[in-house]
Amino acid sequence: MAAALLLLAGCAWSNSLYRARTLAADATRAEREHRPGEAQTLWGQVAVKAESAYARSPRGAHGAEALWLAGHAAARTNDCPHAVRALQGALFSSATAPWHAQLLLDLGQCEEATGAPTAAAVYAMLAATGDAGQRRVAGIREGHVLLSQGSWTAALAALPSDDTLPVRLDRAAALAELGRDQDALAELTPVLASGDTTIRWSRYLEPFARSNTAATDSLLERLMRMPPPSAETQSGWWLSAARGAMDFDRTATESRLAILVRRPGGPSVTEGRMLQLQLRLSGAATTAELRRVLDATTRQPMPEGSFAAIHVTDLQRFARQLLGHSDSLRAGAPQGDLVAFALAEFARDSLEAPLLGASLFARIERDWPASPYVAKALLARAALLPDSSDALLARLHQRADNPFVRAANGSVAAQVRVAQLEDSLGRFIHHLWINTPVARRAPDL
Repeated sequence: MAAALLLLAGCAWSNSLYRARTLAADATRAEREHRPGEAQTLWGQVAVKAESAYARSPRGAHGAEALWLAGHAAARTNDCPHAVRALQGALFSSATAPWHAQLLLDLGQCEEATGAPTAAAVYAMLAATGDAGQRRVAGIREGHVLLSQGSWTAALAALPSDDTLPVRLDRAAALAELGRDQDALAELTPVLASGDTTIRWSRYLEPFARSNTAATDSLLERLMRMPPPSAETQSGWWLSAARGAMDFDRTATESRLAILVRRPGGPSVTEGRMLQLQLRLSGAATTAELRRVLDATTRQPMPEGSFAAIHVTDLQRFARQLLGHSDSLRAGAPQGDLVAFALAEFARDSLEAPLLGASLFARIERDWPASPYVAKALLARAALLPDSSDALLARLHQRADNPFVRAANGSVAAQVRVAQLEDSLGRFIHHLWINTPVARRAPDL
C-alpha cells in the first residue's frame, strides 16, 4: 500500500510539471498570436501547476524547473515581487538548463521594474551566457539601468553600437553626463532631424548645461527650429537649460531665465520665476540690493497653488520681514546684536541669501564690538565667505577673552556661559519671529 501511495504521489508531481510545461507553451503561442487575454489566463494556470509540482518535490533539476516556470509565469503577469523570489530560488540550480537565459532575462526585467540595485548585474550575466540576440538585449537593458544609476562610463561600455532610437538616446545621455558634448550632439543629430518632439529633450539639456554653454545653446537652437510642440514643452526646455547651468554659468542661467519668464504662463514659467528669485537673492549682498530684488519680483503676477508659487510667496514674505526689522535696527541699540544675529541667520537659511547673511553677521562686529556673539558671527561669516575665511578666523583667535573662544579652548566655566548665551539667543530669535506682525500679513503681489 505504501509503495502504491508513493507511486501515485510521483505521478501527480510528474503530471503537474508536465501540465505546467504544456500550459506555458500554449500561453507563449497565445502571446505570439496576439491573444493577450487568453495568454494571461494560461499563465495563471502555469503558476498554479508549477507551484504544485515544486511543493511536492522542491529538490533537483525538476524542482528548479518548476520554480522557474512559476517565476516565469509571474513575470508574464506582471507580478514581479513573486517572480523575483521564485527566479532567484531557481537561479543557481539552472546554469546548464536550456531555460537559464530566459530566467536571467525575466529576473533582470523584474528587478529593473522594482528598482532593485542588482538588475544590471543580472543583465551582465545574461550578456556573458546568452545567444547573440539575448546578449544584445542584455547590453541594452544593462546600459539603461546603469544610466539610471548614474554610472555613465559603465553604461556607455555596456550599450551596443545599435542605431536604434532607445540605444542612441541612452548613449547620448551617458556622453552628455560625461561632458562629451560634441559626441552627444552627434548621437542626437539624426533624432533632431526627425523633429520628434515626443522625446524628453530636457534629459539632455540639463547635463549639457552643467558642462558646456555653447553646446547647450546649440541644442536649444535646434530644438526651437523643430515643428512647434506645446508652449509648456518649449518652456520646459528653457527651464532645464537654466537649471542645469545654475552651479556652472551664472550668466547663462540669468539669460535663459530672463527668456523663460517672458514666455506664456505655465508650470515651467512659474518654476523659472522661483529660480530667478533664488538666483537674485543668492547674489544680494546688502539690504538695498534685497529691496531691489523684492521690488522687481513683486511686479510679476504668480499663479496660486503650485509649490513654486508658494515658495516665491514665502521668500517675498521673508524678505519683507527682514527689511522691516533691518530698517529699524540702530548701531549700539540694546539687544541689537541679537536682532542682527537673528536677521543674519534668517537671510542665510530662510531667504537662501548667503552674501546678505554674511553682511548682517558683519554688523555685529562693527556695531556691537563688545558683544559676546562677535566670535560666533565671525565663525558664521567664515563659513559663508571661504575666500575670506583665513582673515576672519585670525580675527576670531585674537578675541581670546570671548566666551566662545575660551570654551573652544577647554574652559569649563566658559562652556557653561556659552550654553547660557546660546539659550538666550535661541529664545530671543523665537520670540522675535513669533511677535512679528508682518509674518501674519498677506504679501502684496
